[in-house]
Amino acid sequence: MPRPRILIVGRWSDQIGKDPSEGVYVGRKLIDSVSRAGGEPIMVWPDTADRAVDLVRLADGVVLPGGNDLDLRPYGIPEVHPREKHPPAEQDAADVTVARAALDAGLPILAICRGMQVLNVIMGGTIHQHMEETTVAHTGVRHEFDIVPGTLLERVLGDVRATGYSSHHQACRDLAPGLLLNASAEDRTIEGFESSDGRILGVQWHPEIDSAADPVQQRPFGWLTDLALG
Repeated sequence: MPRPRILIVGRWSDQIGKDPSEGVYVGRKLIDSVSRAGGEPIMVWPDTADRAVDLVRLADGVVLPGGNDLDLRPYGIPEVHPREKHPPAEQDAADVTVARAALDAGLPILAICRGMQVLNVIMGGTIHQHMEETTVAHTGVRHEFDIVPGTLLERVLGDVRATGYSSHHQACRDLAPGLLLNASAEDRTIEGFESSDGRILGVQWHPEIDSAADPVQQRPFGWLTDLALG
């Protein structure tokens, strides 16, 4: 049986290899997570909305990965916060165009960290431009979060309390219409959402970091490839 084709939007880097050279990549852990789940990972980097649509037509599912901060100025936030670290504008354009095309095509989407925030914003939600850490650290740590009982995420992960690796300071604030809260941290940070039709799963943590050793963290990728198989 052919593997389902899973598009992963590339991440910008100022330097690839030993020589100073700009480039685009997908992290090995993310590629391996998709592959272990039975998918065929395919990196994409569209430079126009039309190319994004054409690429999504070839796909069975989409991963919107984590990364640096989303520039919120096109979404009504007038100034850049001092803590924001923006990739080039091409990164936002690639993420947004693929996300919009995947939504229009009705493909299953796994949105991770920044990818979750991108998806929420383009669907009509809002995000915190900068979230101060309170009782829960969110930058480069593993922390616990509570899963809402009866949700898709509970069915995927199999428990109502989980731990994941987080590294972010932007986060979803108001969820877009059609998105449902499925997980939150002790400080009320939104740790996950899902669509009412069960074809979108957003996670604020990075399951790919621990998926090789932790079967629970591998399960979101299994959910995506199973749904992509139809």
